Order: sequence, then C-alpha cells, then structure tokens
Amino acid sequence: MRFSRCVLAAVFSVVGASAASAQQLVNLGFETQNTGGRPSGWGMGGDGFELVADSTSPLAGRFSMRTRWIGPAAYTEVSRKFAVANQPFPVALAAGRKLRLSGYIRTEGIATGYAGFWMRVDGPNGAPSIAFDNMGTRGARGTTPWTRHVIELPVDSGAGAIYLGLLHPGDGTAWFDSITVEVFGEPMPRTVMSYTPPPRPAEDMSRLLTDVELAVPRDSVVVPEDSAYATWMRANARPIRSLGATDFSDLQFFKPLLNGKRIVQLGESGHGVAEFNLAKVRLIKYLHEEMGFDVMAFESSTFECDRARKNVASLSAFELMRACIFGVWHTEEVVPLFEYIKETQRTNRPLILAGFDEQTSSLTANARPGFLRSLISTIDTAYARHVYATDSVFLANRRPEYVSANKDRLVAFYDSLGAFIATHRRAIEAAHRDDPNAAMVGRQAAISMTYFVRQLAAGLNRDGTEIRDLGMANNLDFLLDELYPGKKVIVWAHNFHIQHRENTRATATDSSMLSTRTMGTWVAERHRRELYTIGLFMYRGNAAMNDRRPYPIARSRIGSFESILHQAPSRYAYVDFSRARRERGTEWMWNRITGLSWGTQPEQFVPRDEYDGVLFIDRVHPPRYR
Repeated sequence: MRFSRCVLAAVFSVVGASAASAQQLVNLGFETQNTGGRPSGWGMGGDGFELVADSTSPLAGRFSMRTRWIGPAAYTEVSRKFAVANQPFPVALAAGRKLRLSGYIRTEGIATGYAGFWMRVDGPNGAPSIAFDNMGTRGARGTTPWTRHVIELPVDSGAGAIYLGLLHPGDGTAWFDSITVEVFGEPMPRTVMSYTPPPRPAEDMSRLLTDVELAVPRDSVVVPEDSAYATWMRANARPIRSLGATDFSDLQFFKPLLNGKRIVQLGESGHGVAEFNLAKVRLIKYLHEEMGFDVMAFESSTFECDRARKNVASLSAFELMRACIFGVWHTEEVVPLFEYIKETQRTNRPLILAGFDEQTSSLTANARPGFLRSLISTIDTAYARHVYATDSVFLANRRPEYVSANKDRLVAFYDSLGAFIATHRRAIEAAHRDDPNAAMVGRQAAISMTYFVRQLAAGLNRDGTEIRDLGMANNLDFLLDELYPGKKVIVWAHNFHIQHRENTRATATDSSMLSTRTMGTWVAERHRRELYTIGLFMYRGNAAMNDRRPYPIARSRIGSFESILHQAPSRYAYVDFSRARRERGTEWMWNRITGLSWGTQPEQFVPRDEYDGVLFIDRVHPPRYR
C-alpha cells in the first residue's frame, strides 16, 4: 500500500497542461511512432526505463507499447521510479458522467512493483485531483499473458481536466495494447464548485537561502533534457537566494552586466504571479541602492503616475499604488515597493515614480480634465473650458462605438491641444512654478490620448496593439529625453511589451514568423547599446488572470524554453544571454524554440534575440490582492 501511494503522488506531477487544449485521443493501439521509435501522440518518460513501440507479439495490429526497467541497479520500491505515458481527455465529452478506460497488458518478470493503467480527474482552476485510480493494488505482476484491465471513474461536471495513460512502477517488462476509452452512465449532479489555490508557502524573506533550501524538486517523470543543455545550466545559472532579503550579495553578478546601461526592462510572462512581484521589487531596490537607477517606470499611465508622484508625501503607500498603476498589480507583494518609494523621498536620491502607458490606469485619470483646464486657463479661458468639456466627455465615453464614431475629431482635438501647450510652454511654466513639470506632462498627456483614441477605435487586434505599443515607446522616450534626462530608468511591463522581437522582424519575408510589433522593438531599435532586458518566466504552479481568477500553469514540453531553464539547480535562478558564447550547451539560445506566455500560451522565439537574460521561478502562486 505504501508503494502504490507514492506512485499515486508521483503521477500527480505527470501532467499539468490545461484541459482546454485537450484533443481527441490518438494512437491508442501504438501503431504510429516518432523518429525515436516511441509511439506518437503520447507524453511519456521514466528514469531508468526503456519506452518504445514493439513489433514482437502485439495483441492486435503491428505494434504494442513496451516498457522495461534497464536501470543500472536492481529495481526497488524505495527508488520510486516508474515509466509512464499519458494523454489528456477532453473534459466536455465526459463531464457529469463516467469514463471507462480499458486495455490489455502482458508482463514478464515483474517481481517488484506492477504494470497498469491510470486515470486522473482534476478539479477546476488547478485544483487537486478529485478522482484517481492507478491500479496500485490490482496491477499486473510476475509473468502474465495478454489480459484485459479496466478503470472507471466518475467525472464531475465541475472537473477542470482529465488525464489517462499507462504506468509501470516496477522491474521486468510490460507490454500495453488496444486501449479504448468510453463515456457511459447517467448524468450526475455537480459537487465540485470553485477552487482557491493554496497560498504561497512560508519562506524566510529576511536572509539568503542555502543551496539545500533552493534545491529544485525534480519532475520524476520528465524525460531528461539534452545533456549538454542541462550541464551548462547547472554550471552557469546564477542562484537568486532570496525574493525579499536586503542583503544583495547574491545579485552582485549584475554589476558587470549592467555596466553602461541606462535602461533595465523587467518583464513578466504573466501579471498575476506573486513571485514575479517579489523578485522585481527586490531587484528594483538593488538597482536603486547600488546601481544608480533613479526612475521606476510602470506599464501604466504617464499622466496618472506623474500626478501620483507629485502627491507622494500626502498619500499612503497603498493610496500611491492605486493612484498610479493598473489593478493587476494591486497586491500585498507590490505594496512594499511603494513604501520604499515613499521612504526614499526623505533621502538625497529619491526613487521617482513614473509611467509610460498611453492608456488610463487609475482613478487619477478623473483629475485630468481639471489639470488641463488649469494649464490652458492662464492663456485662453474659453479654450480651457472647451478642453475641460471635451476631455471629460471622452473619459466618460471610452466605449469603442463612441470612439470609432468620433475618432478623427478626438485625434485632431488632442493633437491641437498638445501643440497649444508646446507653443505656450514658457507662459504655462511661469504660471505653475510650484509644478515645474506640469506643461511637459500636460502636453504628453494630450499626445498619449491621440494614441489611446486610435487604439480604442482599432479594437483588440494587431493594429490596436501596435498603436498602443508605439505610444508607450514614445512615452518612455519622453521620460528619458525630457522629463528625466540623464537619469537611469527601470521599466516594469509584461514580457510581450519588452521583447526585442528581432527574430521576427529580421525574417519578415517568412510570414510564419511575422508578429505584432511591440514597444520592445522600438526601444531596442532606439536604445540598444544602453538597454538590458530581463524576461521573467515560470515552470509550474498557479497564477492569476487579469480578472484575478486563478489558473494552472501548463506543462512544459521537452526542448521548450521552460524545460531547459528547469535544469538550473535553484528554484530561483538567473541566466544571462548577453555574454554567453555559442557552444553545444548554449545553442538553444540561438535557436527558435517554444516558450509559454502567461504560462499557458505557446509562442516561438529566439531567446537571445528577445532578452539579455531571464529570471526563472520554478513554482509560482497567485498574488494576494488588495
């Protein structure tokens, strides 16, 4: 019983892909193979096991699936090793009914362990298993002829995923063939409701962690990565020893990498990740205290973040956060950054809060009409009233139908407003000596609205994205060239916006590699020599969507970006691409491989073309929202 329980626990880590991506089952008779001789369409692995299609004495057709223990030592239960193959089953086909898996197994010489089938039904949004069977007490043992075995499980209508396959935790040899899967039974009432992922485990954030504490829990069923890649990762990945400690000795390797850099971009493959927030807050403090970076620019409104900055003394850290950045970052993990920003205002090197998005991101946007009126009224009171009225109406009517119908008029209005402020800048500055940046910020707010209007009119598509991202790139230049000339700037944004995307642009004649042009392409084009871009990626766990709903991170495939990074020996690790030499162990950095945006959406890119380095988190959790 102890042995079957450990196999049950291990099989829970076999798969983690979203059930939404599950297709119909394929190759249940193992008749087709890939170039390595393994049955195609199956995810499989097993340290110490041979897994191949076998043409010797199949039950039916030309092939069966064979698993055999070939480890260097005798198999023991203590080893907890097993061979496994799996496929996802579409939940919609079985929800509210029962699912039956049947097939045939033949064995030879299984003295320890067994061979069997397994099936698992997961709860919604990454919840734990709600039904599971791995035949732990009734699997095939010893030497047996072809024998039919059956598993049946109920599938609650609230289920989130179904996985099934074959299993061989034991010595000897097993053959599998002629699998069938059937939905049967009368509809059943739903019993499983919503799921809240477990909170992030407690961790001492006040000190640097040891190698033992940082050790990565391995996926026992994953086929080993390319040995040269794994060896290089183990030797060269830098451990990040804390997500909160004020001892920055583990970050000192950044100093030569960032020498001469004025812009550091910090990305994230998804917004709703507690560990990303923690890691970036700590890195920002290090960059400010030891590397001379003085501006913290968020993927949030340029106008609203500047107005929050101006009121930093009168706002609490929580109020300061809400007055600037989008709600996706209103979390317990980000609040300490705003506490730090407030604390530094009492020093001779304050960390300056800024934003570069052309969109509205907070309720501070409601102050914009009055702010613009106050700038214009010193020059032309009638125009000031017109500006107030027009901007107020736009703020209240940011619906696509209104914006599309009024796009040309609104773009012309904000374009003229920006030009008016630029023309009368000196007079406006003289009238607002207590707010020396007011004229520049007001002009840029108007320019931002020309992009925002066109973005809304274009809609949620490639055109709308490119309009927004060009506006963000131009706003970042505004911070660099006009508002804070000479200062070093930290950028906080999604990976999507900061990727250089050089690979897709360099091969634009190949339509399969064309992609939306985003902010990072313009930033890299204009500032490449003074730019260092860090992507943040995750391997497993749960994150949250922008609406705060939790979701599971999809399973990474062998050869993928995350699978290679997972070979690092630390749970929190950093890999620099900018100084890597091209050799056998690093060739993947120059190859077009698959990574997961949001931890679920595959995208192909050349790592070294898109990022200068990557901060990798092995297991993630949703943030604690405020």
